[in-house]
Amino acid sequence: MDTADGSFFISDFFENRILRYARDGNLRQFYGRPGDGPGEFRAISTAFILGDSIVVGAGGGRNLLQLFSKHDGNSVGEQSYTGRIGTGGVSMVDGGVVFPTRDLPNRTIAAAWRYPEATMDYVVPLPEPYERSIAGLGRFAAFQSFGSVVAWSDTLLSGMSGLNEIYLSTMDGVLLDTLLLPNTTRRGVPPDVQELFDDLQSFGSMTEMFEAASSMHGLYRLSDGSTVVLHHDSSLEGELPLGNITSEVYLSIIAPDRTTACVDAPVPYSNEMRPVHTVARDTLFLLDRRLNEAEGDLMTWVRVYRIDTSGCSWLDLH
Repeated sequence: MDTADGSFFISDFFENRILRYARDGNLRQFYGRPGDGPGEFRAISTAFILGDSIVVGAGGGRNLLQLFSKHDGNSVGEQSYTGRIGTGGVSMVDGGVVFPTRDLPNRTIAAAWRYPEATMDYVVPLPEPYERSIAGLGRFAAFQSFGSVVAWSDTLLSGMSGLNEIYLSTMDGVLLDTLLLPNTTRRGVPPDVQELFDDLQSFGSMTEMFEAASSMHGLYRLSDGSTVVLHHDSSLEGELPLGNITSEVYLSIIAPDRTTACVDAPVPYSNEMRPVHTVARDTLFLLDRRLNEAEGDLMTWVRVYRIDTSGCSWLDLH
């Protein structure tokens, strides 16, 4: 979301481009196209606004951040990165950008880009369950492969989709603490989740794998210093690649002092397709999609939720 004018940036996975919509739902601009050249994407994922004039999109396969002029959509540059970029939050800190990327060569889960320089620092060690999985069968690391990160000027919080732990570290990746977020409504994560996934006898179907644990899908900063954590409890109808993934979404908030949390508020939406979401101006925005079988098209809404902690019951994190 562009907080300057309230417009939305949506990654179009089918057409490999970024769409910018005004708050009234009208298309204002698009950025990029399919391909392997400047300003082109293969398997686009995350999109975000950099400063007040640059739109950035990341695509799998090429490991390039593509930069565009926000106003006319023209390509204005690119920045290489390593790893598999996550969709769980991007933070602007002191003019730079911090984003999640599971980088196996560097064994890290976050990157700090000192924009406009080309310098990219890879920080926060890959969690031990992922190290064990990669050294063995690797199914856990492959299935739960996305990270989340949120940063302040001196510290950052990060985590991986397959774990309950959230790691507090310095901006250069030195671990300071590990936060364990309680679960009251969502499925949670079994303590032996890596061993469970990497045992070929554990699951009889892909559906069982999706339903084995909650997955972390985002860390976001609120204006009072607290942190929003979003989890999905997903299910699979049918079999991949044609099956449909749906997800119950739960929102938790970590207090500014990072000692307590308000957990597992369910986020209501149609839940006919897996959602995409972000947080801006202390507000949750969720892309809700529903297949209109009668017309053979896809109906899409951006749902807006006010984040209110007034009725919270705060639980200990340690």
